[in-house]
Amino acid sequence: MAPIDIPTIECQARALRAQEIQRLQGLFAERLRLYALLLGNSLLSLLESLANTLRPAFSWNPQTLATKPGKSVLECLNRAARALFSWNPQNRRSC
Repeated sequence: MAPIDIPTIECQARALRAQEIQRLQGLFAERLRLYALLLGNSLLSLLESLANTLRPAFSWNPQTLATKPGKSVLECLNRAARALFSWNPQNRRSC
């Protein structure tokens, strides 16, 4: 019967354990990179949809109304105010 070489077995076990730990670390790093990529894409998509939602609130330009020929912003506001306060229910005459 051959003698059991305990130090050699322990050395091989340590080497196998180190290889397994490196393999698990590689899997963990790969999955962590994938999750970070998915999270980044999701955040980018969220920011893009938020930007598309908020863009009309910050892109309104009152000067575009003034550049139209014939009507200025003040004229439009004046006409809107007059229309609001000029309604008269007794204006309808039957004669």
